[in-house]
Amino acid sequence: MQPFISSLNLENIPQLSLGTAALLIFGAIASLAVLRGLLRILWGTTVLCLSGLAAFFSWQHAHSLAQQWFKQEPSWFSIALPLLSFLFVFFLLRAVSRFVARPLGESNDETAEHGRRSPTRWVVTLLLSLIPTSLLWFAGATLLRHAGSVAEIKTYVEGIAKQPVSDQTAFLAKLKQDIEGAVPSDWFSKVDPLTSDLRMTLAKLISSADDPAPKATAVLEVPAIKTIILGDPDLRQLARDGRYSDILRDPRLDQMLENDNLREVLQDLDL
Repeated sequence: MQPFISSLNLENIPQLSLGTAALLIFGAIASLAVLRGLLRILWGTTVLCLSGLAAFFSWQHAHSLAQQWFKQEPSWFSIALPLLSFLFVFFLLRAVSRFVARPLGESNDETAEHGRRSPTRWVVTLLLSLIPTSLLWFAGATLLRHAGSVAEIKTYVEGIAKQPVSDQTAFLAKLKQDIEGAVPSDWFSKVDPLTSDLRMTLAKLISSADDPAPKATAVLEVPAIKTIILGDPDLRQLARDGRYSDILRDPRLDQMLENDNLREVLQDLDL
């Protein structure tokens, strides 16, 4: 190691001309401008997705929070809470990004223009754009799948009652099947746990308990299971009012699913 270090001297290092050094510096600045633009795209998409997820999670838990904070859930709460959550997270992350980016200063217009015209930037942007595109697609698919889950419950109940199903409800229910056919349902389990198979089956039982299907009738004939499913008057009223989304989000379903016997019955039940 010592002979190698001693052999190094300034005379052995190739000398760069002033023009070459200027080109290298210009190329480095242009590369930073390209990278900064790509990071802005990725960060902007990430901020939007995180804000949307915050609103979605708030909407999922709005019903349980309203029960804790109010004697009776206000009609505006399930809309106001997700909206406020979205705005709070969005502006908070934007403020953080501006604070972090401020030391970088203003971008050079000439360098930025050169970066925009660079074919390399086009290729890299195209490849990296797959990341925000995938995030946005998955977020949209999650929301549509949740809406399709509510439509599936409504379709099930109306099918038992032999009532006509609206085109919009049938479309959303079919869309959920198409999404699950294209994307494994396990991908959505962490983001949207309210639409798990067991919870969906339980929601269908609660929603159709007044006029159950033959398969559901056999389950409801078991006294212990019947007591769990039909024992809450508030859930029964939600079912009569057709508020299937509220049933699916209700935290009392979590308490019901803690019962091992009920979980075993629901796993063997295909509605």
